[in-house]
Amino acid sequence: IDKGLSVLDGVTVHSNATDRTPTLLLTVDGRSTTDACRFLAERGVHAPSGAFYAVEASRRLGLSDTGGLRVGLAPYNNTEDVERLLAGLSDFLAGRS
Repeated sequence: IDKGLSVLDGVTVHSNATDRTPTLLLTVDGRSTTDACRFLAERGVHAPSGAFYAVEASRRLGLSDTGGLRVGLAPYNNTEDVERLLAGLSDFLAGRS
């Protein structure tokens, strides 16, 4: 997923610790993560938007109180899930509906 996200212009991954949970925090340049959340939900991708009870951490990252887009992977996710997420983000960035 990291490689796929790295080629999407306008997507910033804010969770880049060496040891981390399989959850990523993303923002999309010039776009609302709430809009991205809704767009992805219409494509069967669950990626909530917000500060997730971590407003101070969100502010420290420069994300204000609105936070970012949370993408979590779990043992039951598969390659198709990741591809659907990446395609959805690509479509969102391109303004496709």
